[in-house]
Amino acid sequence: MKKIAIIGASGRTGRLLVEQTLHREISPACLVREGSGDKLPEDVSTIIGTPLKYEDVKNTVSGCEAVLCALNIARKSDLPWAAVVSPPNLLNESMKNIIKASKEEGVKRIITVSAWGVGDSYDEVNWLFRFLINKTKVGIAYTGHEEQEKLLQDSGLNWTSVRPVGLSNGKITDNLIVSHNGDKKLKMSISRADVAKFMLDILEDEKYFQTTPSISQA
Repeated sequence: MKKIAIIGASGRTGRLLVEQTLHREISPACLVREGSGDKLPEDVSTIIGTPLKYEDVKNTVSGCEAVLCALNIARKSDLPWAAVVSPPNLLNESMKNIIKASKEEGVKRIITVSAWGVGDSYDEVNWLFRFLINKTKVGIAYTGHEEQEKLLQDSGLNWTSVRPVGLSNGKITDNLIVSHNGDKKLKMSISRADVAKFMLDILEDEKYFQTTPSISQA
């Protein structure tokens, strides 16, 4: 692929996606909120806007061959009880716009970051993850990811919803466990850099179309 859209490009995982995309000589079109463009390299194409506005998403997706979404529900800190600062409907409403724009622009490939514990992977997570999902502000993001995945499943597009375990800020290890429907036991953490690399690695891999792989470091 020569050009991809990155939604949420100024976030912690999004910035790594941009960086790794450039290393692969793929041109990223990046949708970033106002005041966040300086977090990206100067020569990167940026569209200032919000994924909650359809025209901003459409302008980003136009001319691209795939869409990578790294959005999440932001809190004031990483503490699970920290106040949510993102709109609660950010994930599902943004995905509606991504799907609509992709269809209108003829883009068939979408990869999004979800979370281990979403959907049928809930049965795989331990008591601590379940507590965080059910009893803390973390659950707001999980609700959004659930709705996001349902939209993708009904889209008719070649989507993948990547479900990483707990995220860290480590470097690329390139040594992952990939689980489908709980067929492998996962570890408890993975670096954002590894998540970004995995998303790019599977861009054109048809075995990941319409799947929800859960991933961790080995």
